[in-house]
Amino acid sequence: MLPRTISTSISQDAITKVTRLFNNTIGDVLAELIQNARRAGASLLELTTSEHNGRTWLSVTDNGAGIEDPSVLLAFGGSGWDNALMAREDPAGMGVFSLAGRRLEVSSRAPGSKTGWRIDIGPDDWESAAPIAVTAIGHPVGTCFRFELESPWAFSLDRAAQQAACYAPIEVRLHGVPIPREDWLTGAETIVERDGVRIGIYRDPRHLHRASAINFHGVTTSCRLPMIIERDRQWSAKVDIVDAPQIQLVLPARKEVVENSALENLRTAIRIAIYRHIQSLGSHRLSHTSWCDAEALGVHLPPASPILEPWTPAQADSDSDLDHELSLAGEPILMDHFGPAIEQCAAFALAKDPRFAGRLAAADASMAGYHWYDRLTRISGLRFTFDQDGAVHIFDSETVDAPESGLVENLNLLVEISNVPADTITVPAPVAIVFDESWHCCLDDARIIFPSKEGLSAGDLLRLLEGACFSASSDSDADSWETQNNRFLADAREIATSLLEGEDAALIEKTRAILSDHVQWFVPEGRRLFASIDRARLDVRFEPPLSDPPEAVVPNPAEDLNP
Repeated sequence: MLPRTISTSISQDAITKVTRLFNNTIGDVLAELIQNARRAGASLLELTTSEHNGRTWLSVTDNGAGIEDPSVLLAFGGSGWDNALMAREDPAGMGVFSLAGRRLEVSSRAPGSKTGWRIDIGPDDWESAAPIAVTAIGHPVGTCFRFELESPWAFSLDRAAQQAACYAPIEVRLHGVPIPREDWLTGAETIVERDGVRIGIYRDPRHLHRASAINFHGVTTSCRLPMIIERDRQWSAKVDIVDAPQIQLVLPARKEVVENSALENLRTAIRIAIYRHIQSLGSHRLSHTSWCDAEALGVHLPPASPILEPWTPAQADSDSDLDHELSLAGEPILMDHFGPAIEQCAAFALAKDPRFAGRLAAADASMAGYHWYDRLTRISGLRFTFDQDGAVHIFDSETVDAPESGLVENLNLLVEISNVPADTITVPAPVAIVFDESWHCCLDDARIIFPSKEGLSAGDLLRLLEGACFSASSDSDADSWETQNNRFLADAREIATSLLEGEDAALIEKTRAILSDHVQWFVPEGRRLFASIDRARLDVRFEPPLSDPPEAVVPNPAEDLNP
């Protein structure tokens, strides 16, 4: 027959498994005992070790209110605290069970009791439900827990005690020496107190990397808390619990925070606190989304400061460090993304046009929505066009139509402006580097076209090829980045010199590089080496020693080669 009603209960079978519900370290045990002492109104907790029968024992003694009824110690889930504390902190009644499975001696006396008491709990008593004798003893007001320190716990006691006591609200002494304590919110740029918590706001979030975020009266735990990011600042928070019973830890381990409405409300309070702190600073560079979030939370901020980063063309290798010391001058023009090959050559052309020079800014999607940003001129398309064999050819991010490397007619860069009305501006282009796939560039596949050799040097082309083509291999067996880059530059320099200065100049440049790498370094200081080279003969001689060699003379080998 079915029962009419049922109710929750704790089965005795749970008690027989209690030693498997907890897997604590000595640090966890100390944290639990510190919490119990704090709830009992203790101002001091003493940790002392002693030796007995070849074993090390730890005594944890507090000067709190003591325990009047010893039976509450082993009432799993029953804490015995008064109603006020139960409402304020929601204690779990599991603290002493962090020592389940160990031999434990507990002695205590409450202020209203004439005598104290003591119980000895054996390792098997935790699960057997066997009666445990209570002995009357003389004892000062307070409670003492005494248990054996096995080797791993004894080894880590000092460090565990320091960590457990560091942010606790009561003094903890180890071997009579007070353990230094610290405010959990040390280093905060500002501290906000509300709803029973203290919220510390930090400008630099690195302190939170894999670290705890919330302090529960000395028990610290990680928790996902809001982080607000500006273009030049990042804001994060840590929380110190003062009197917030609805912010709870997951039991029995107490390693994480319960996801509930109180925690969500705390996250909202943190966002408000960060936005108000930003408000107090006077200006910001928040994304438009964050700005709207602040408005929705009742924090009214001005629009983000109209500051944009100067645009620099994309590079094929993200680890390259090409020199781009740029600054914005005049009304910014936003630049979208088109790939390294197009952007490198477009930047070279646009820098020569006064309509664009010094005005190109990197597009920043986080600013979209601000009026000052949305009204800016934006370059939404870049195309190269040139004349060849009576036809107009196009090269852009999607279309490739180019001959072999060399001279072409009327090479131009078409700049598409997305403003209303849309517009296209033609800019003369000194050079274009063309690939079959404009987002994936390889030096061997590069086709270099230019309308004239005037206004384009081999050095200019070398820098463009490096930005558009060079990308170091990530293969673990590849040479170092520097070795790969040097090899690339040697090949690119030969190509650039050959195209713009001729085959002889390229051969001289290649010879110069070989001599610089393999010969110049062993020529004695003050001497000059001369070589005459052809296919059939190699003559090498030193110039007679100079009586007073000039200081810091670096000869140019190419000038002295006389084939």
